[in-house]
Amino acid sequence: MCDTPTGTPEDVTGAAAPGTSRRHLLQSALTAGRAALAVGALGTARPAAARAAATGTAAGGDRIVVLGLDGGPKINTAAPPLPSAKPALALVAGGSTYLVDCGLDTTRQLVRAGLSFADVHDVLLTHHHLDHTSGLPGLALHSWTTTPARGDLRVWGPPSTSRQVKGVKAAFGEEVDLFESGGGFGAFPGLRGHDVTIPRRGGIQRVLEDGNVVVHATRVFHGPEVEDAYAYRFTVKRTGKVVVFSGDTAAPDAALIELAHGCDVLVHEAQDNDNVEKIVASIPDRAQAAALRTHLLESHSNVADLPGVARAAEARTLVLSHYTPLPQPPSVYLAKARAAAERVGYRGRIVAPAELDVIAL
Repeated sequence: MCDTPTGTPEDVTGAAAPGTSRRHLLQSALTAGRAALAVGALGTARPAAARAAATGTAAGGDRIVVLGLDGGPKINTAAPPLPSAKPALALVAGGSTYLVDCGLDTTRQLVRAGLSFADVHDVLLTHHHLDHTSGLPGLALHSWTTTPARGDLRVWGPPSTSRQVKGVKAAFGEEVDLFESGGGFGAFPGLRGHDVTIPRRGGIQRVLEDGNVVVHATRVFHGPEVEDAYAYRFTVKRTGKVVVFSGDTAAPDAALIELAHGCDVLVHEAQDNDNVEKIVASIPDRAQAAALRTHLLESHSNVADLPGVARAAEARTLVLSHYTPLPQPPSVYLAKARAAAERVGYRGRIVAPAELDVIAL
């Protein structure tokens, strides 16, 4: 649990860690010249150890690794610092890596981040939009063919997750059989899906517990067409640190605020509502354009509303994620969040990370 925050929002466009790590980076950059802290200066192809050193964090400590930030099903080819990898966040605790969502690029991003597939045992899906799930087959299959290979993998998520996971082996069974018999990879490791069912009336439910973490979930609103959308709360046993992942939801969500109360880090989806009409205008079919406008405005969270959510939850640090609806530098979201924080009186740390940034716990 965290104390009521007393600091001011930090002007940081990359990863920031509680304590002094990111502040130290900022001060060093100011000493060397402001240009040294340009957005995306950390680079997206650097090994995890180098990136951790750049942010002042310990490569082996408990941390959040930002794998993918680009919300929505459309493939973007933007270059850093613009996001292009689909949503996926890694919580590393006690040497294990827990994935929250598994977008298309997750497997490659894990490699780029220097995270071992052998340490990934659990994936938690927030909902069944394909930008959050389409990376599952690649993770399940290709993480088997590396050294060290993954072990058994559990996938947790809303109802139909177990059916979806079974479908991976069903769809790629022939390919798996071929490599089992002649590829030198041994038996295909276990792959099991777990349906998490939260009552319609809501509430907080425990999802899993192991030697490192306890995970709870609650139902959040992500539009009437998405029957089951979840947020997750991780409590790290060794330190007591609490990290909450909002998933996709419309802010302010009362259930999310309850789940996140007193947390150390709240990772929350962020939409720039100023760009909604720009993307709507690109849709030639008027009915489809209207449906997209409704979905974006009623099912996602305006970045300007997030400091109010963090203040209500008494979250020590607010981390922005799932940038939509158009690719923009993280600094754009940060500036809007900071302005909103001034208006509502949120005095915690605000982080607008780039992909592959590391946030120490």
